[in-house]
Amino acid sequence: MVETTGWIKTENFVYTTTKENKKKMYLLAKDHVHKLTEKASSDPVIQDILNFILPAYEDFLLQYRKNTVEKRDYHQKTAAFEDLIAQLSGVEIRRWDVEIQMTYDITTNDYRLFLPYGREPFQKGTYDMRIEAVMTLGDLLSADPQLQGLGARVLAFGQQLDDLRGQQQGVEGNNDDNVDDLEAKREELAIVLYGAFARLLAHYYRTPKRVDNFYELKYFRRSRNSSQEQEEENDNFSNFEVALSPGSSQQQLEGLLIGGERLRLQHISGEPVLYYFLVNSSDSPGQQYELQPNQSVELIVPLGHRLIMLENPSRQDSLVEIELLPS
Repeated sequence: MVETTGWIKTENFVYTTTKENKKKMYLLAKDHVHKLTEKASSDPVIQDILNFILPAYEDFLLQYRKNTVEKRDYHQKTAAFEDLIAQLSGVEIRRWDVEIQMTYDITTNDYRLFLPYGREPFQKGTYDMRIEAVMTLGDLLSADPQLQGLGARVLAFGQQLDDLRGQQQGVEGNNDDNVDDLEAKREELAIVLYGAFARLLAHYYRTPKRVDNFYELKYFRRSRNSSQEQEEENDNFSNFEVALSPGSSQQQLEGLLIGGERLRLQHISGEPVLYYFLVNSSDSPGQQYELQPNQSVELIVPLGHRLIMLENPSRQDSLVEIELLPS
């Protein structure tokens, strides 16, 4: 639990800045750790601060990745279920109705036993009530000697609907739990990053401006418009800059990718930069590509690849912009 204070100078600004914006926490924490890592080898105090951050940071990344994967799984299962519901509302109920009418005229009580309200219960109402209508129809048809074959097909379709609905709702429940777990990880990481900030200030108390070098300050600027602040999740932080010092490399977007996403890379300044995709941080690079000065490229992430690596082999600083494009 993050403690609130009555003095703005002791406010946990990491917590308040990333509240309701997990992607913002992901990006600012990732950037902060990269900057600390670069300095840690030459300063044992920075190395100690980095070691202090890493457990909470890695816990947050793992939960963030789990949320991303399961959220996409939910969308996939929802799409499959909705496709089947559309099939029910259109093709299937029309076929079933026609087959029933081939045996019983629409004016008979036998026909009305099966479809007393026509096709409407299969085309309107909640998803669960439509599934119930299918299963009821299947049971009634199966009890009729002349329509048992149709009844078996209707029940099989209804079972398929019910199974997909169960999977979708199961993943939805997992997503709700994941949201709570991710918020707990965000709060813990916010506390740890706030503590790291205090330690950096103590380390550079005579030259506090040097602390700025460990942060991408745009992540901490407050919006004047509260509605704009709420939109940052999808807008401002799908697009960010990566600064590469001479001879350095950086992993980006780990936890945000599973393959198939669209990216745009824009070279902003400096010498050419190498880029390539990896399955994980310990993976060996396959084909490498070169991003030339001022070049912009759109890419599709290879399936199964979960991060992009940027390398600056030159002796000059380079700056690259990464943008996650709508799929």
